[in-house]
Amino acid sequence: MSHTNLDRRVQRFRSGAYVWLGALLLLLSFGAESPMAARIGAALLPFVPWLLRRLERMLRIGAHDVENVLTPLAIAWVSLPTLPSVAVLGALATGVVALRGWRPATFGVIEGVAGWSIGRLLAPDVDYPPSRWVDLASIAFIVAYTTPLCALGYEQTMRMHGAREDLKRISGDLERQRDRLSRYVAGPVVERVARDPPKAPLERRWLTVAFVDISDFTALTERLEHEDLTALLDAFFTALTRLAAVHGGTLHKFLGDGALIGFGEARSAGRHADASACIDMLERLAELIDTLNGAACERGIEAQLAVRAGVASGHCSIGDFGTDERIEYTMIGGAVNLASRLEGLAAAGEVWVAQATRDLVGAARFDALGEFTVKGVAQPIAVFRLRSTSVDATVTAL
Repeated sequence: MSHTNLDRRVQRFRSGAYVWLGALLLLLSFGAESPMAARIGAALLPFVPWLLRRLERMLRIGAHDVENVLTPLAIAWVSLPTLPSVAVLGALATGVVALRGWRPATFGVIEGVAGWSIGRLLAPDVDYPPSRWVDLASIAFIVAYTTPLCALGYEQTMRMHGAREDLKRISGDLERQRDRLSRYVAGPVVERVARDPPKAPLERRWLTVAFVDISDFTALTERLEHEDLTALLDAFFTALTRLAAVHGGTLHKFLGDGALIGFGEARSAGRHADASACIDMLERLAELIDTLNGAACERGIEAQLAVRAGVASGHCSIGDFGTDERIEYTMIGGAVNLASRLEGLAAAGEVWVAQATRDLVGAARFDALGEFTVKGVAQPIAVFRLRSTSVDATVTAL
């Protein structure tokens, strides 16, 4: 139920309350010493809801605030007896709580006290004789008014509870979809899709990029059954993804039997730290492969994995590429191309590194291989090979 519909239904109850109050005042006026004030009030009260709506439209003021002052003022001015006064003021307070909640109702109490005080100051001297019928009518009014209004409030509460449950369910569905999406694309892509931005301009950043590839993959596919090959690849990519995450890298995408990993893309600790983290990860790669091969052998898979990698550092452009119909988040730049070329030149078990990465990390961890001419680069480039290093295992591959 919308707030507008709730307001209309509450207003119907309150309009009925004013009609009842007018009839009650008319009944009281027959036994009063000065009946004129009561009869004027009885004639005017049924028109209060209409007057409030007119004031709200003409003066752009809150009708509820006016009512919170005007109704207690009228009750005090006609010197209404205690029980009918409690019935009317209780109906007014119940409607305020139903429409606006408990906290705004506190301000409504202050408005009501102010209206009551003004009414008492202006009230003529009216004395009503005791009437059992008036008391019974007041009690009946309280029951007849509050019961359906409470039912209406309960209905609204249950609708709100159902809406919260729906929102919780939708939130859970979105979270599961986001988790599923994160298995298909890189982390930065998931964040961008979650924010739902337009196509973003390219960003130019300094990255250290690593291409990791399985050597002789074609021969491996010929020797293994489909199920064994799939299990071996799944284990390799799972372990590689964890290894990259441990060292702060972003597995950007899988490329057939290889992967592209960037350092400094999602978060950066600086050029030197990013390059060192990439090399630390690749030093762990040899032991990772040994672990995978040992686990595969225990499962009866005889083929052995061997990987190679190429690394380069430099400025790259990252962001959304494509058209309005299809967009792909990727990275381009000289460092990306160079890392790919070095990976293609490296032998199984080797990591070839470009000059910029070697300078950032330090010469002590590399052997110079000389200058090579690579496709797409005009001048020969200095190439270095990572020395094999033994370290303790911290990644569970399978």
